[in-house]
Amino acid sequence: MTRTGGEEQTGTRAERQTYRRRRLMDIARLLPVLGAVLLALPLLWPEASTHPAARDGVSMSTAIIYVFAVWVALIGACFAFSLAVQKWADHWTGGGPDGAGAPGGTEDS
Repeated sequence: MTRTGGEEQTGTRAERQTYRRRRLMDIARLLPVLGAVLLALPLLWPEASTHPAARDGVSMSTAIIYVFAVWVALIGACFAFSLAVQKWADHWTGGGPDGAGAPGGTEDS
């Protein structure tokens, strides 16, 4: 038996939209935590000058380059995330600023 009713398709679409919204919220919550962990990582690295036993210590210039690289990567990730949110939000609302043309919606003109 196959159902071709509009209710089943609308329900499935609503479930997908809810799932995607939740994943976007998860990403929005995870990105600052990931950034804090990555930026704090150099605090665990041994310094080359203070630990003579650690031959492969990390120099300060290498740590600074790492911090700036992580900073630039976080900016890029936030930019990509904002583009994805904008694209998906346009899809959810039908692309119009007031939701005009939303699938399944009615126009009140």
